[in-house]
Amino acid sequence: MRESYIDINRSRLLHNLQTFQNLTHPHVRILANLKANAYGLGAVKIGQALESQGVDYFSVAFINEGIRLRKAGIHTNLLVFNPSTEHFLPLLDYRLEPEVSSIFYLKKLIYFLDKKGIQGFPIHLKLDTGMHRAGITKAEIPHLMGLLKSQKAVHLKSVFSHLAAAEDPAEDAFTLNQIANFEHMSQILANQLNSNFFRHLLNTAGAFRFPQAQYDMIRPGLGLFGYNLVNEKKSILQPISQVKSKITQVKTLAPGESVGYNRSFTTKQDSRIGLIPLGYADGLDRRMRHVGHTIKCRGYKLPIVGSISMDTLSIDLSGTPCREGDEVIIFDYDDVAYLANKLQTIPYEIIAKLPERLPKKIR
Repeated sequence: MRESYIDINRSRLLHNLQTFQNLTHPHVRILANLKANAYGLGAVKIGQALESQGVDYFSVAFINEGIRLRKAGIHTNLLVFNPSTEHFLPLLDYRLEPEVSSIFYLKKLIYFLDKKGIQGFPIHLKLDTGMHRAGITKAEIPHLMGLLKSQKAVHLKSVFSHLAAAEDPAEDAFTLNQIANFEHMSQILANQLNSNFFRHLLNTAGAFRFPQAQYDMIRPGLGLFGYNLVNEKKSILQPISQVKSKITQVKTLAPGESVGYNRSFTTKQDSRIGLIPLGYADGLDRRMRHVGHTIKCRGYKLPIVGSISMDTLSIDLSGTPCREGDEVIIFDYDDVAYLANKLQTIPYEIIAKLPERLPKKIR
């Protein structure tokens, strides 16, 4: 175990889950999005915690993420958003349910299943309702219907789409149009197919702002981890993670001595400089120093000095009792949203960059 790790607060995670459960009608399922290693926070540990609370579905971006969860003992239904035509067999072996967002993929999947003699394999059909990323378009529905009606290899388990700008009131007309498109397209499928599928559309922002479109399931992602782009709802959720480390070395430097690569920081007085074994290979943005982000130790807010290196950063301990072995907090619960604003990005990017090599503890 490294000195540096991500500290996950289980009670905060479960508070956020309960928040979404309270938003939904009694019959509505919850899908927890665990893609990108649960946005950098540790899909296995978070998945285990959520599975213990009876979450109905998990989703991941790629098949290897789903396999990892299955190997860790996760049994909950698992939707794979970006399945590959090269990995059909693992879908069967690990009970993974693929998104189908193109005619090309559907044809390949049906052909593979027919050769295996498999019938009724569950799929989740994604419709393009206006985001114009992945998804079946309205014009493709007649072709899709012909394919689905002429085969027994796949079973349509759900139909879904994704909102492009649910958090933005300025785009509400567009969002409402997406909801109307989804209603219309999914109803065509319901009218023509003898299939008892369920529907889902809402992400975190959609769950807060468009409750009329809950359908049969909602898909909170970063909201489960405490972050939300809906301004008036930001205080409802609780960030669940802190990034912590320790001071491993302290040096006393005279005025005029430099710290780190390219001598980008020079002391102006006698200084105590602490070394922390965490760097940009652990997902830290090298611009943190320039936007004034501070590291917490013993209640002090300590500035980063010099360039952040791949595996280390340095902080100024001058005038404090901080010393070797002291715990430091790199990101506190509320730091990520604040830092994202300073860096002109979103909280997703800050935490999704936290890598696998950074251990996770959940308590």
